[in-house]
Amino acid sequence: MDEPSPYTAEDRQRWKKKLLAKGGEVAAMLEELLAKKEVDLAKLELKMKDDEKEPKEKRLRRYFDLLMARMRVVEHPRFGYHPERGEFLEVAELDEMPWVECEP
Repeated sequence: MDEPSPYTAEDRQRWKKKLLAKGGEVAAMLEELLAKKEVDLAKLELKMKDDEKEPKEKRLRRYFDLLMARMRVVEHPRFGYHPERGEFLEVAELDEMPWVECEP
């Protein structure tokens, strides 16, 4: 990857806010689950490799960890780079889902 990141500081700030908001959703669902309430993980709209047999609590904690990890790397120069495609994801793709599993 030799091309510079096409993302602006404003893009990165917008994605941080989305990641924080999604993290809040996950934390709220985890709180409900721990309070013995039923939660529907499909509402989260997180596209991740999933193990349906994994307990909901464990899955929510894993989602939260992923979101916080993505939050830490938003400023990284390779954030949003898709090695299989050999290019950075479009801004619109990351606007929709900044937690997508890509580099770094």
